[in-house]
Formats: sequence, C-alpha cells, structure tokens
Amino acid sequence: MSYPRKTASAAALALIAGALVAFTPAAALAAPGVTPASVNLTLGPGKSADVDKHVETAPVPPNPDIVFLADTTGSMGGAIANVRSNASSIMTQIAAAQPSAQFGAAEYKDLTADSAPFTVRQDITADQSAVQSGINLWAAGGGGDTPEDGINALYQLATGAVHFRTAGTRIVVIFGDAPSHDPSGGHSRADAIAALQAAGIHVVAVDVGNLNSGGQAVAITDATGGVYLAAPSADQVSAKILEGIKAIQVKVAPSTFDCSPSLAVTFTPADRTVDSGATADFTEHVAVASGAPAGTYQCKVDFKVDGVSQGAAFVETIAVVVPGLSINDVSVNEAASNATFTVTLSAPATAPVTVQYATANGTATAGSDYTASSGTVTFTPGQTSKPVVVPILQDTTDEPAETYTVALTNANGAAVTDGSGLGTIVDDDRNGTFSCTSRVLQVGPLSSPAANPANVPCADDVKTTASLALTSGLVTVQSTTLNATTALTPDDLTTPPAAGDNATSTASVQSVKITVAGLTPTTIEVGIVQSRAAATCTGAGTAAFTGSSSISSLKVNGVAVPVGSAPLTVPLLVGSLKLNATTTTATSVTQEALALHLPLTDVVIGTAHADVEGNPCAV
Repeated sequence: MSYPRKTASAAALALIAGALVAFTPAAALAAPGVTPASVNLTLGPGKSADVDKHVETAPVPPNPDIVFLADTTGSMGGAIANVRSNASSIMTQIAAAQPSAQFGAAEYKDLTADSAPFTVRQDITADQSAVQSGINLWAAGGGGDTPEDGINALYQLATGAVHFRTAGTRIVVIFGDAPSHDPSGGHSRADAIAALQAAGIHVVAVDVGNLNSGGQAVAITDATGGVYLAAPSADQVSAKILEGIKAIQVKVAPSTFDCSPSLAVTFTPADRTVDSGATADFTEHVAVASGAPAGTYQCKVDFKVDGVSQGAAFVETIAVVVPGLSINDVSVNEAASNATFTVTLSAPATAPVTVQYATANGTATAGSDYTASSGTVTFTPGQTSKPVVVPILQDTTDEPAETYTVALTNANGAAVTDGSGLGTIVDDDRNGTFSCTSRVLQVGPLSSPAANPANVPCADDVKTTASLALTSGLVTVQSTTLNATTALTPDDLTTPPAAGDNATSTASVQSVKITVAGLTPTTIEVGIVQSRAAATCTGAGTAAFTGSSSISSLKVNGVAVPVGSAPLTVPLLVGSLKLNATTTTATSVTQEALALHLPLTDVVIGTAHADVEGNPCAV
C-alpha cells in the first residue's frame, strides 16, 4: 500500500527553519566526574568501610563520532530545513560537552526512483563548518513509493562509507518520515543490524512521520543500544536529535590501579549502565588486610565510561590510615606508689579501638617488687592516649635496679607498633659515695697540704708546693715540687655511683732529702716519687680498689739502693724503711710510696687514699 508524499508550504518551511534548539542538560547532579573524588579513612587491620560513590556522566557519550543521516525525499523539506538551521548549534553544544566530538553528514532516498539513493556529503571530521556545508547540500526531492532505502544507508555507513575513529562512541542519527524497503539495496534489516553491531554503532532514530512502520526503527535502535524518538512536527526534529544523543546509554565501570597490597577495593554493582548525563551510583567497599602493619595505604579508582578513561575528574584517590599502638618505657623510684605507662594511638580513630595489656617478670618479681596487672585499654573515637597503672611494692633490700615488662596484645581497630613497655624500679635502699684524699709529705705531726682534706665525699682538688722543709725532733726533711691531687669521675656526682664511675688520688714529689741526727747519723736521698690510689665501680655493682707507686732512685748514706715499683723493706740502724706499700680493705685502698719508721717519729712520702662510704656502685 502506498501513501501520497507530504509537502510543506514556503511559509511553513520558514517557520520550521527558525525553530532553533537549545541544549540544556538537566539530568546530571553535578559536573561530570566522581563524587567524592577523595576518600580518607581510618581503619584497623581486618576492618572495612562502605562509601557511597556517585559518578556524574557527561550529557553526551564520550568521544562521539556522530553522522547525521537525513531522508531527503520530497516530503522532508520542513525537517531538513529545521536541522540545517540548527546543525551548527547542535554541533557546538555537543562539542562543549565533549570537546573531542567529530561529525559527518549523509543522505538517502529511494533506490527505485532516484539515481543517487545514498550519498555521503561529509566524512567524519572535527571541522564543523565542513559538516555544515555538507548538510547544506541536502535538498528535498525525489522518492517514489512510500518506503525509502534507510536500511541500505545504515548498512553502508556500518561497512566503511565513513571513517569512524577507533576509540569513541559511534552514533548514526537517522531522521525520516517513511520506513525502509526490506530488503534495501540487497540488505535486509537483519543484515543492517548485524553490520551496525559489528561496527559498534548506536542508532538514534527520529521519526518525523512513519519511520517506525512495522516496528522497523525500534527494532534497529533496540538492537544497537540506540534511541527511538518521535517528532510530532518538523520544527522539533533538531531538539529530538539532541535528546536522542543524550539518551544513549553508557556503561560506567570502576577500575582500581596503584593499590597497596594491604587494601582491597570492590564495588556493588561491578558496573552500571545509565543514560548519558545521568548518575551512576555505586557502593565502594574498602577492606584492610588482617595483618596490615600501621601506616598509610593508598588506592586509585578510574571510573571508565564505555571502557575509556575520562580524565582526572573521574579518578578517585583513597587513603587509609591504619593507626599504630605503642607503649612507653617507665622508670620510677622504689618509693613510688605506682608506675604509670602511656598507651598511645598514632592517629585518632573513627570507631572504638581496644588492646589488652599484661605485666611479665624480668629481674623484678610480681608480688614482691610490683603487683601483677592486666586488662583492656579502650580508645573512644578521637582519643589518642590512655594510662596503664602498675602498683610498685617497696622493700628494705639493698639491690640493683630491677625490670619488668608490660605487653600489648590482641589489638582491635589498630596495629601494634611497639608492644613492649619496659618498667624499671630504681632501688631506694642503695646509697653512698666515694671518698678520697692525698698528701705528699708527713713528718710526725707536720705535713704538706692535703688534697681534699675532708676525704668525704671525694671531690676534684689540687695542692701544689714548690719546696718544703719540715723538722720534727732529730729529723729534718727537705723536698721540692710537691703535688697532691684528687679527682671524681664524673664530676659533681649526686647519685649513687654506677659502673665505670671512680675516685682517684695521686701524690708526687721531685726530690726528698731526709736527715736523721744522733749517735748514728743517717742521710736518705730520694728521687722522683709517684703514688696513686683508685676506687672504681664495676658492672657487678661492687667497687674495685687499686694502688701503685714508684720511686726513681734511692741512696742511704750515699749508697744507692735498687728500687722501683715493687714493695720493698730496707732495714736501717736508725729504724725501718718500707717502700711501695699497698693496703686494701673491703672498702678502701691506701698507697704509701715511702715510710721511714723511727723510734720517736715517722716520715711518710706519697700517700694516696680512695674508699667508698655506705652502699654505692648501683648496677
């Protein structure tokens, strides 16, 4: 059955040509892209969180290649005029939404009545003026019976009549007022659909009259993921073209990259298909591996549209902080009632964090040195530090410092970074200090100046005398360059000494001459004398005592006596001469380089002394 062709008056064509369209996308909630574009979470190992994601698609499918395909038979004058007048506006608005957009123009007529039933007026190009020129070549005319040959035109476009780009959205917009012959140019509707599907082309069909007779247009648009729209009048064709392009559906699929192995990011659903310009909603599930240590982990997600990246606006950055738990070391005096440790969370969490703690013996023993303690520490959201109190028990035993530990285990909501706190109990029963003194020369009750004469406590001191003569009864002693010193290491020690601390005293003289008058006059000449005594704390918590001295030369009544640093006793007619004598007790050492013992008096040269008072030498 055939239908007469419709024609339009010049006045009607003028009215139709002036009906300009405006592209006003209103479906998108925001600018194209993903919202939120960045996500910052605080999660513990083995924890997860869900985040709502909204992807606003562009009002036009990505990177589109759009071919305008017009039925240019005789009854299409009004529709052609409308599209011709609005083509530039259509292309400009599409390119504003998708700057990479390209366009082409083609037309079809009736194979049985027209010598050029299919013509490409402009291949696909970014040059909009060239496309407009091609559209301007459309002229309504020809046509025979009611059906035209749109199926053949679609087949030709799908099989190489124009050159679509490799990546992008391929769209053919066909508008007409009559169905197509089937077959058309030797190609059936099924052939055209198969070719369009193979080429990945979406068909937008704008029905200006009877394009969908027998469901032909809808079958093609449904099969190609396109859109069918009816234009009630010719002046609405351009608006329907824009509406149809915008209504082409796109598939949004999130794809993760640059993700830490400690993070797993999944989506529900895995992808969504929506109209261009609509919102694709997802639930993003972010999970942290159960054994993840404390730190910051990142992952990025590219929300691709039709498998193609759409740029930075569609890329989301995820940052997950796994907070760390640590406990400090604490040292307290034994007299303290409690030792207070601090458990610290490296970053405030958004959910409660718990961790268990328990004490364990070291050299300190629960029940005698401290009270065993255990429990659970809970951080509410926002908190970052919590105390753990361990009661301390006092005793009267003199003992070295003792230690125990507080261990963190079974953390929930955070990772343990430093889970062992060392507790030290410093003994308050240990006390004492070093003492020291030295003197170069003593003759009976007379003596040279002493270094640190008070002896207790030991202190740095120096006494130097250029020469000194002392007489006591029948004994006269002359000496030169006398030097007595005491030294404490470290200086100004205010706590019980520890391993390596020491007290040292020295005495030295350049020369000494001793004259003993009486029935057996005796002259003793002594060369350089050096004497040293030291008390040193050892690592075992005890003190070690050392003493030494040396005499460079000795003459008795002009006769040389061999001497050095070894102990030696020389008998004399007037008395006894004792050299390099070291006297050590449990708490002291005294070094005497030379001691002349006479019936009525004694002469002592080079006395150095060091000792300990009380209970020093803490471990």
